[in-house]
Amino acid sequence: MSSFEYRDGRFFKDGEPFYFVGAEYQYYRDKRSNWASRIEKLKEGGINVICFYMPWRHHIVHDPVDGTISYDFDGRTLDSRDLRTFIRLCQEKGLHMLAKPGPFVHSELNIGGLPDVASPSFNPEIEPVRVWDGRPLFWEYDNTQLPSPYDPTFDGLAKTWLEQVGAVIEPFCAPKGNIIALQLLDETIYCTSNDAPWHFAYDAPDMQAYHRFLESRYGDISRYNAIHGTEYKAYCFVPAFKLEPAVPVARTRRDLLKVIDWGEFQWRIRRDIYARYQDYLGIDRLPYLTNYAGITPPIVENVPDAAEGATKDTPPEMVKLYPDWWFSQNRVDQDLDVYEYGMISWLGVAAYNIQDASSEPGELGRNEVFNRYINTARRRRGINIEENWGFAKLYHPLSEFPMIPFFQTLACVAGGCTGYVVFCGVNHGYWLDDLDRTTQKQFRTFPSHAPIGENGETGPMYDAMKLLNDWFVREGADFLKAEMDMDVCLLIVPEYAAVSAWVPDRRSWALDHSIPRAGYGVIEEATVICNENGVNYELAELPALTVAQMLSKKRVAVFLSFFMDRAEQEKLVEFARSGGTLICSGELPEYDGHMEPCTLLKDFIQSGSSGVHYSTGNIFNDQSAFLGNLRVTGWQPSLKCSPGLRAFVYRNGDDHFVFFFNFDRDGTHKKFIEFNGMKLDLSVGSKTCGIVRVTDRVIRSILVKGVNEFEKVTSKVRVKLEHSRRASGIDEWEFDGDGSRYDLHRH
Repeated sequence: MSSFEYRDGRFFKDGEPFYFVGAEYQYYRDKRSNWASRIEKLKEGGINVICFYMPWRHHIVHDPVDGTISYDFDGRTLDSRDLRTFIRLCQEKGLHMLAKPGPFVHSELNIGGLPDVASPSFNPEIEPVRVWDGRPLFWEYDNTQLPSPYDPTFDGLAKTWLEQVGAVIEPFCAPKGNIIALQLLDETIYCTSNDAPWHFAYDAPDMQAYHRFLESRYGDISRYNAIHGTEYKAYCFVPAFKLEPAVPVARTRRDLLKVIDWGEFQWRIRRDIYARYQDYLGIDRLPYLTNYAGITPPIVENVPDAAEGATKDTPPEMVKLYPDWWFSQNRVDQDLDVYEYGMISWLGVAAYNIQDASSEPGELGRNEVFNRYINTARRRRGINIEENWGFAKLYHPLSEFPMIPFFQTLACVAGGCTGYVVFCGVNHGYWLDDLDRTTQKQFRTFPSHAPIGENGETGPMYDAMKLLNDWFVREGADFLKAEMDMDVCLLIVPEYAAVSAWVPDRRSWALDHSIPRAGYGVIEEATVICNENGVNYELAELPALTVAQMLSKKRVAVFLSFFMDRAEQEKLVEFARSGGTLICSGELPEYDGHMEPCTLLKDFIQSGSSGVHYSTGNIFNDQSAFLGNLRVTGWQPSLKCSPGLRAFVYRNGDDHFVFFFNFDRDGTHKKFIEFNGMKLDLSVGSKTCGIVRVTDRVIRSILVKGVNEFEKVTSKVRVKLEHSRRASGIDEWEFDGDGSRYDLHRH
């Protein structure tokens, strides 16, 4: 049996890189008699990993007489509960698996897959999650209350479920079986990874966890009081930070400490619950993945009878702060001892820059959706665990056209994803209302336009999926050996994000300092500049980096505020003294993380170190200033391309993988990409995208999507490499619509 490892954000099979080409197949929505044929068809479509949630709600069985609870994993009460047979079928087909036991799984299920006994709506012994004003948090698909993760009754039930399902899947886990990875929860706790920090954890059990966190952070309450300037008699009297839009976030520097504390707790609760559930599951030999929601405002789905919106009432002026919500409570670089980074991409429609679930295509504008795809993929290397293939009713109607998911899947890989999951691979049409009573009000299958139809039929969506999958099955291992030549590492200061998450503008700010920023107006803007100008960037949390790790980068850039933890100030000083290149702007820090005077970094910068390039103001939202600072430190663009085109290049020696995305809608367009002394000339049409592999200055393989089913356009795509090693100096290939070619000019 093959051996699997997970390192550097990617899988290795028998020591060689393994490109993860997955498809979600929800066995619990289909007949057992369909499983084998659907799995076989997914395999024929290029899939090498089957991914599946295991809903707690689906497998729990209540005795109709005495109400006792048991679990069905063999189909004794319902054929679709036969989890063991489903796993065996995947294994017999030679497919690997990503198993996802929850306890909360979303999947558009009632209570997100939790059983009734775990919801405060049906079990009054359980305390619900509460938002900042004390109201319960409801699940929008069936208007049920979600349980506080620290509630002891719910925690006990969750522990029993994970122990039960863990015992079922353990014999199938590698190296004994074909389950190669696990995922717990969904988008952190209850899909809140890109939610506002005032929408979670204000209930009594979570507040008790908050007070335990404060005690572990500060020790005795007297020390907390001394640092915060307060007079609490015990931690149980310390209130949570709450949303008060008409009141300044802080009137003194010390007032900010409670904001920073709350931001760290919002991160810690997500981390700690995941670690707790790992212990309950009892499987410690596989990598645990996560599926963070995109770095984007939460997108409202077209959910029939949705009921959650009234609870999550974020003031309109606060919505723009979403990147700071994300950076504050998702500190993924500091979590690698618990789980690996993974993402989902329910971000909108990337090819048309549609940021919601209903708008018609219009002007491309600043291309925010595509930029968010790249940022979420680039946050850290990992798998795109859910890419929307066919949710044209629940999300956006354009999702029925194959070019939409193809374009988006390719975008996430261009951003850095080391694998992807077609979500879902199959249109499922067999489940009980007790499992999901909502989505069938909208459409008879789940989803509506997946690659494999409800009766096993295939069509253009399947063909597009297979075209893409086949390329990565053949070329993916070599692609994973390639890296992007990074020009700059953009540093995230989580404490700045924690403060910025609550401050939309100066009207909410009473301090005589600039507002600390991390995402909004800083990294978000800088990444747009980078993507438009061929600057290769990575993102990293300053607290997670060592000086040695920073010195391995060409240059790092950080937006500064008036405070910074002493250890981080010392780290940046040592980095620059050791020969590192530091680009920074903003307000030089004069205080440490406890708001005590500390000017280590300020004094060093003002002393005129040659390794530091400092500018007042904010260079991160100023293209001329940002690019100017890069040039001063020696940056020269290695990638140029035509307007209306985005390109990304990965390189392993003389082996290059060039991704391209054309955003024009109409006509045929001549484009170019210049990279590492070579030039690709392209003739492309409406939303054409693809990959060109160039090895030793000749084209080795090509993948193109030249059919835009929405626009009803089939483009003639030409790809020409100048400066080729061929005798003519030109290497040219042509496609009529979609296509791929392999092993070109191979010796």
